[in-house]
Amino acid sequence: MAFDNLFRKAFWGLAACGLIYALAMGSLTIPVVQRNVTYVHNLNPTYWQDLNNTEQFGFIHHQIQPFTVTTSDNVTLFAWHILPTHLYYKHERALKAQPDFGLKPFQAASKSVGLQLLLKDPHATAVVAFHGNAAHLASNYRPSAYQQMLGVSTPEKPVHVIAFDYRGFGLSTGSPTETGVVQDAVALLSALTGYSNESGRGRRAPEQHLDPSQIVLVGQSMGTFISTAFYHEWVLKLGRAPFKALVLIASFTSLPNLLESYSFKGLTPPLLSPLMGYPRIQDYLRSKIEDRWDASSRLVELAKTPGVQLNLVMLHARNDYEIPWQEGRANWDHVLAAASNGKTDSTRDLNHEEFRSEDGSKQLRWERVRHGGHNRIQTSEQVRLSILRLVEGEGTS
Repeated sequence: MAFDNLFRKAFWGLAACGLIYALAMGSLTIPVVQRNVTYVHNLNPTYWQDLNNTEQFGFIHHQIQPFTVTTSDNVTLFAWHILPTHLYYKHERALKAQPDFGLKPFQAASKSVGLQLLLKDPHATAVVAFHGNAAHLASNYRPSAYQQMLGVSTPEKPVHVIAFDYRGFGLSTGSPTETGVVQDAVALLSALTGYSNESGRGRRAPEQHLDPSQIVLVGQSMGTFISTAFYHEWVLKLGRAPFKALVLIASFTSLPNLLESYSFKGLTPPLLSPLMGYPRIQDYLRSKIEDRWDASSRLVELAKTPGVQLNLVMLHARNDYEIPWQEGRANWDHVLAAASNGKTDSTRDLNHEEFRSEDGSKQLRWERVRHGGHNRIQTSEQVRLSILRLVEGEGTS
């Protein structure tokens, strides 16, 4: 009798779990629910955290200049310019003496002491950080990641960091979509590089703006897609000059592919794994994905287009249980095959590979690191070393 009761409870428990899973999968076919789950932008700590009070995130008073950029569809993006510590030390008095320091539109903020140190220095490098989903630009490991990047800065070759929130994240207005977040990046980088509008090629006052060759794009998780899609848009569609490099940390091929292997914090089975025996249902759910985040095809197009500069660095942790390293490796295999016309060595190394095209326009590097998981890897010395190589000119044309 006791065994029957236990069996009955287990049966109904499993049935309840199955019903909850079915309802959850069904709700994900609704675009507004789908986007809330994938972007997680409504998990917004700015309700109790002031992003203009940057000292609470481990930075120095006036080390960060907050600013806004307005997109072509009238979305306001919130961003930080973070000054390296040695430049702060050298200009501390002038930084602290700014009477109207605070959040400003980029045009006004660009006249601040900190941003002038970036915009007027032809030897400076700006690392533009594309964060992953959820929360805002100062959540989780993100401030520590910025500090690691700043750590490679020297008086001879200063390194600054630009961090920003996509639409709907943090203090940025609007709601995220695949097209929207890519246009957010276009708006931000257009402002930094001095392009007169988001669709044109002409630049204004280049001496007051950065050259694209001074900019390194660094994406993590969801940010790997946004930075890749943006690079593709910037170079191939807008016809603008390429950036110094593109660094992808914990990348994936596309969102439909990722759903087959993604685990929440490594605690759950892959999202679609209960439907392995039902391929038609899997295909139906995949077909309902609105924002497909297809990074792989964009990387392939960049890699196979003759003359287009692509200095690509890909890093993935072996113990990444959210986005398995095999996803990043699949991206690498696709881009390497495209860049080399399929002529890859028969002996492959899962931990480290490099490729350079004969004309030097394609320079690719893959690293699988032993530790770091999905989020902590962005604060690692491996990422810092990758940034240092780029700043010092290793692997660049």
